[in-house]
Formats: sequence, C-alpha cells, structure tokens
Amino acid sequence: MPFAATIGLIAVVMLSLGLRFWHLGQFNDLVFDEVYYVKFAQAYLSQTAIFDAHPPLGKYLIAVGIWLGEHGLGEYIPFNFSAVKTADVGLSSFSYRWMNALVGSLIPIVVIGVSQSLDSRRLLLKKWIFSLLAGLFVAIDGLFITESRYALINIYMVFFGLLSHYLWLQSAHVKGQSKALFRLSSGLALGASVAVKWNGLGYFLSLLVWEVWRERVDRRKQFAVLLTRFAGLGLMALLTYGLIWWPHLHLAQDSLVTVHQKLLTFHGELDATHPACAKWYTWPLLIKPISYWYVENKSAQPGTLVQAVNNLGNPALWGLSAATVLVLLVEWRRILRPDSDAIAPLKSYLLIGYLTNWLPWILVERCTYNYLFMPAAVFGFMALALAMSEWLCGQSSLYRVAAGIMLIGIAIAFLYWLPLSLGLPLTPQALQNRWWLRSWI
Repeated sequence: MPFAATIGLIAVVMLSLGLRFWHLGQFNDLVFDEVYYVKFAQAYLSQTAIFDAHPPLGKYLIAVGIWLGEHGLGEYIPFNFSAVKTADVGLSSFSYRWMNALVGSLIPIVVIGVSQSLDSRRLLLKKWIFSLLAGLFVAIDGLFITESRYALINIYMVFFGLLSHYLWLQSAHVKGQSKALFRLSSGLALGASVAVKWNGLGYFLSLLVWEVWRERVDRRKQFAVLLTRFAGLGLMALLTYGLIWWPHLHLAQDSLVTVHQKLLTFHGELDATHPACAKWYTWPLLIKPISYWYVENKSAQPGTLVQAVNNLGNPALWGLSAATVLVLLVEWRRILRPDSDAIAPLKSYLLIGYLTNWLPWILVERCTYNYLFMPAAVFGFMALALAMSEWLCGQSSLYRVAAGIMLIGIAIAFLYWLPLSLGLPLTPQALQNRWWLRSWI
C-alpha cells in the first residue's frame, strides 16, 4: 500500500470513529426507535420472551454492548459506562449506543475493501482514489452518522450485507480451499444481514444478478456452475439465519415456522402512518428525512439554543450520487456489453447493486422511510467516487476542476448540516436556515 494511501486510510477511519463516538451519550434519553430496540435488548439479557417485528440479531448486538459495559469493559476504554442513567431503562445512554457506533465506524473500511476487490485492472492511483473517496463519502454522510449514533438496527444490516459482498469479491482473487472459505464466509455474513432485517436479501439479489451478467450465461454448463455456486451461498446464509434465531426461539418456546407466520401476519396487516412516511421514489432526492430528537436548552445567557437530530443525508453527496447513477442508467446498454471499456465491470456492479437494493420497494405499499435507502445509497456513493477517480486522474483539466468543485461542495454541505447529525446546539434561526425544503421540518 502506498504511503499516501495509508495516510488516507487512517484519516478516513479516524474521521469515521470521531463522528460516531463524539459525545455519544449526550442525550440521556431513548431517541426514536431506541424505545423499542433497547428494551428488546434488555429482554434478551433478562431472559424474557418478546415479540418483535424484525429478526433478532440487531437487538442481540445491542444487548452484547450493554452486557460488556456492565461487566468491566469500561475499565479498559476511556468511556464512562456508569454515567447518569436513562430513566426508562436504567442504563447510561453510552452503554446501549457504543456497539452501533463501533459497527457504523467499520462500514467505511468495508466499503474501501469492496472497492479494492472490484478494481483490479486500473492504475494504482485511480484505484486508491476511488476506494478512499467511497469510504470517505460513507464516513461523512449524515444518514449513516445518525444511524450509527443511536441504538438502531439498520447499520448492522448494511455492515453485514457489505461484508458479504467483500468476502464474495475476494473469493475471485484466491484459489482452492481459500476460495470456498471466502464464499462460505460470505454466506455467513449474508445470513447475518438478513437476520437483522429481511431487506438484507437485497444484497443476495445484487450478487446474483451481477454474477449472471459477469458470467454471460449462455450455456447449460455455465448455468449449472452458477446455480451450484449460489446454492451454496444461499444454503450457508439460510443456515446462519436459522441458527441466529435459536436464542429467541428458546425464550419464546416457539418454532421458527410459527414465529415467521406471526411476523408475516403482522407485516401483512400493518397499516401504520407516520409524519415521516416517504415513498420509495423520493428517497434519492432527500424529500423526507426523519426528525429523531428536538430539545430547547434555556441557559442563563440571553437567547435560546435548540438541539435537533435529523437523519438527513448530505444533500450535495446525495444529489451528485443520484446524477451519477442516472448517467449510468443512460449508458446501461454500453456498460452491460461484454466488450465495453475496462471499468464496465465496476459500473455494472454498482448500477446493479443500486437498483436491486432500491427498486424492490416498488412492491411495498405501506408506510416506508428514507433509511430503507441506505443499502442502495452506498452503491451510489461508490459510483460517484468511481467517476471522480477517473476525472481527477484524467487528462482533462476541466474535469479535474469539476471534480474538485464537487468535493468542496460535499465538504461544505457536510460541515453545514453536521449539527443535525451530532445534535449540536443551534439558534432557532440557524436551525431554520438548514431546512431548505418545507418537508425537511
């Protein structure tokens, strides 16, 4: 690894950690869906049977974080697990959030790994610019920061789903038993993603569609090889998924089939409404983010400060990502042609990953939320990073300047809307200035 790339990687990792752990326990209360997930995690720790609308792995991990905090982890790391406790659950807010922050901090690293595994035919400089920009975009995006700072579960699904892709892509670079090990590990990670939320299946669908394209299946023999390969992946994922349910089933004294019948009935009959409901086609446009927290802080000084937490993504990053994907869609015939340019495999992988994790939501008619776009958004960020790596290393000075302006715009948007991700104190007017759309309020 080049020295500059090493420095860049360390910078992305440190930035990711800092944004997710900074004042993590500042709101000593249950924020948004923490009212459910923290209590579910406590139920597992107290061996109490519960009904939950999602598979259990996300709550297991929150519970592990709580358990470690209560059993001495605070003696070895510089964080206070015994701070003022949240009244509803009798725990310090840091104790039930730090696991999310840690896993969320790792996602940019996995994205860098996916980018490196994909990009094997380009110049080293382009490859590392692509990878580091992709990881950086995830590290600084407001939606990913906010979801990582509270005891929510979407971040776990994205982490394991991307990890499954990384392991699968790595299997192409090894031979023999190592190849089989990587593929089995990919199935394990995929099963873990689905065991957090069922929409983790989008990661399986994207791998399947991409492999079908990559192999150019046109003969029965090739189809049989592909079928065998994905049967192994699916079986490993299914086995992992089933085993993860075992502690929950043991407490509930129920069977896997019965629990899933209850879950399907629950989701089929659910007719929920919420002010933050957002249709699938609005997600890339950031039409309706969710307000997670709002409080007024009246101090002895003149004036009132407010603190608001919103899961608004970086508007510049999301807009440019959506535009990049739109360009790929326009070029899809050329991108998917076997004899296209050298980076066509990268473009096809990113376009397929984006669409397979987004378009299935067309079939869902009930209330949906913008955080469901997280799996697709990562592929959009990577597509933008790929385009910028080409421009920054290309011959055209105009493209290099354009890429530089885009990066500056993303950085300015990151800093401007960062208070909404971290819950920093703002004057009411400063907060109002950040609501560029009426639907953001």
